[in-house]
Amino acid sequence: MFRNQAHRLNLALILPLLIFCFCFFSSMQISGEEAALGLSPEQIKEIAQKLDPVLKGQPVSDIAEEDRPLLFLAEGLFPESYNLFFRHGEYLAGDKRSFTEAIPRLKKALELRPKDTAALETLALCHTGLKQAAEEVACWETLRELIEEDDTEQTRDLRERVTLNLGRMAAENQMIMRQGRRFIIYTPVSSEYIHIPNELTDERLEEIYLQITGDLECIPAFRTSIIVLDPIKFDAVKPASWAGGFAQGGKSMTLKTESFMPSEAGSRLPARGIVLHEFTHNIVFIAGAGRCPTWLNEGLAVFAEHKDDTFTEFKPQVPSPEQVMTLDQLEKEFAAIRKLEGGPRVDQAYQLAGLYARFIIQNFTMTAPRLILNSLKTGSTFEKALQDVCKLQVPQFEKHFRNWVVEMANR
Repeated sequence: MFRNQAHRLNLALILPLLIFCFCFFSSMQISGEEAALGLSPEQIKEIAQKLDPVLKGQPVSDIAEEDRPLLFLAEGLFPESYNLFFRHGEYLAGDKRSFTEAIPRLKKALELRPKDTAALETLALCHTGLKQAAEEVACWETLRELIEEDDTEQTRDLRERVTLNLGRMAAENQMIMRQGRRFIIYTPVSSEYIHIPNELTDERLEEIYLQITGDLECIPAFRTSIIVLDPIKFDAVKPASWAGGFAQGGKSMTLKTESFMPSEAGSRLPARGIVLHEFTHNIVFIAGAGRCPTWLNEGLAVFAEHKDDTFTEFKPQVPSPEQVMTLDQLEKEFAAIRKLEGGPRVDQAYQLAGLYARFIIQNFTMTAPRLILNSLKTGSTFEKALQDVCKLQVPQFEKHFRNWVVEMANR
């Protein structure tokens, strides 16, 4: 009895210190580990008992208010407890409106359960409160991807909230959001660009969707976002000065308004090439789990863009033998040209990558890039994937390609 009283007394004595921790450690991502040092097993057991409802998944309001500072300490004692980190983050965000403190706890909860929609939505609301638009939209988009194909009653309200918040964010940024059959499309609200939604119709985009997903045999589990920005906004985010568009993983592509000129209804999309190119990047990212070399990623995108070109149309792109780079040289060239202001080096790198992709497909069929991407997805190196699929080592592959280039140039 006296022993238990002593432990309760010890815990009572450290509570002022814990309140100090509540303030001082809040700027740290996970504050509890350092604070938890030096506690006896009996003290740890008592903390666990006081926080038992939270550790079992109940809200923080279910524990006594004077025990709530123990949550910071508990993070070091129970670093693998999803319930602790989620409920603590939820409490900090909702009851305390302390979004900065809540965010690292919610991120930790998502490390423990990466697809947890409750933690993701709470994290999105924290970024809303802090006016962190890029981080907020990333959360809503991730939620959209997770529940896109889930038409159950359990997710219906969440789907509505996701749609409403994405629409709200679009409006706040002077954008219009349209949910299409295969894509979600964001276009500027300005009357100067009122024609763009009519360019990106479901019928036109269906042709693009079917070509890329069919060629690569990869169907995304969610709709890709097409974000069309005016020149000022596009220039602020483009990855290179010469970029006409760019893809962001498997989630979205960002294009500029200048790519979309008014055209006749029922005709092919004039900007079809750039949309094919960027959508290829989205699907390659998914098919290869983000492990595809840049030269192959760009090569497949260039091939998709010019798939229907005849020999006479792509022959001018064939370089002289001395201009042919090895795969390693071409990979480094793509890193280097990002710093350029455009010019012939950029064009040559893309053309050469496109020819490498065309060579693979022409000699080993469209199955080859699919199998290579699948091997990369499962953790294989490109060298091993090439050997397994094409039965060639990289130097042999490069030699065959060089011979093919000479043949094309002399044809």
